[in-house]
Amino acid sequence: MSNQTASRPAPPAPAAAGGRAPAFAGVRATVAGTLTTIVSLLVLVAIGKATGSLLLVAPLAATAMIICASPALPPAQPRGVLIGQLGSALIGYAAAAVAGRSLWTAAVAAGLAVALMGVLRAVHAPAAATAVLVVVQHPAPGRFLLLLAAGSVLLILVGLLASRIGAIGKYPTYWW
Repeated sequence: MSNQTASRPAPPAPAAAGGRAPAFAGVRATVAGTLTTIVSLLVLVAIGKATGSLLLVAPLAATAMIICASPALPPAQPRGVLIGQLGSALIGYAAAAVAGRSLWTAAVAAGLAVALMGVLRAVHAPAAATAVLVVVQHPAPGRFLLLLAAGSVLLILVGLLASRIGAIGKYPTYWW
């Protein structure tokens, strides 16, 4: 038995070090991702109108784009969407309770949301904006958390359906 460590391949060079932007996904993928994102957001608007609730908030619009245009990425997966959105909202409420409602608090809440998502292995960039939204707009917690969860689940379901009919790539690549 040897004490030598196995050599690992070097990681790819970052884009800033001379790499290139990813290749164009193609017209079909771009159109499909665009149309699926629009449908996802229209579903949120329609259900919001039918229930007298606001489901179309900026962080969920960004979530729809990630699910529909980049369905294989980790931030698009149900785990990241649900834990990221709900955890970040809770961080926003906690930060506002401790430090008050200010842009300073919102900035700190977004940073703390990033930490929480990292620890929970549920990174979802739009959720940092959810923490900011909670601090700045301070929606009623019970109602907002329910609507945020419902909107997140609806977007996941639209992504799942779009994947099953072949409109977008395989989604999800993992559930939890």
